[in-house]
Amino acid sequence: MRVLVTRPEPASARTAAELERRGHVPVLLPLMQAVHRPEALMRAPRPGTPALAVTSAEAMRALQTLPEEAREAFLALPLFAVGHATARAAREAGFGNVSVADGDGRSLAKLLIVKTGQASASPILYLTGTPRSQDFEAALADTAHSLDIRECYHMHPVAHEGEEIIRQLTPMPDAILVYSSETARRLGEIHAKMHGSLDWQKTRFLCLSQKIANALPAKFHRMSQWPMEPSEDLLLLLL
Repeated sequence: MRVLVTRPEPASARTAAELERRGHVPVLLPLMQAVHRPEALMRAPRPGTPALAVTSAEAMRALQTLPEEAREAFLALPLFAVGHATARAAREAGFGNVSVADGDGRSLAKLLIVKTGQASASPILYLTGTPRSQDFEAALADTAHSLDIRECYHMHPVAHEGEEIIRQLTPMPDAILVYSSETARRLGEIHAKMHGSLDWQKTRFLCLSQKIANALPAKFHRMSQWPMEPSEDLLLLLL
């Protein structure tokens, strides 16, 4: 099966390797690119910080751009990851105490509340980027837990020439993997500009969650699927 991978590097390369292992033909067309903001991490965690929360592996890659001595204060904290891919990136970055939620911001907030108990005088450190889902912050908004938010990366759209898009999408992939709402919106922009040049009718949009699927153009909703939990392993089972 010919499968379009839209996620940023280096994650797209790992997904492509897994697709090949399963007998599929990956086509790489990253639609977003991370720009790190290490200056957001130059200030050490506040004294008494009870935990560190992460909703993307990209935050771990941003942290790893710091000098080793600057990372030590972060690595000493218990880390709460949104899902298994982020947890794996955290362990690779050097975190030893890693707890894993069920793949979305609300489950991450629930796990933090259960495991940290009553709110600390110091806020939970949240390493994140822009743009981002507000689910995690919204889930904590009605609790006594506060956040020290560090926006340590920004996701920029990747500009592709029309000829490159047509070349990558010819023949049209059997499936397109969609990992974020921003990517879903970018696919909508590409379709709006090039709907006459490409045949989208038989392509399936495999999205990490229903929320992401809802960000696709309305005409693609009937062609979209998502797993019961936001996990790449479960997503790839839909192929």
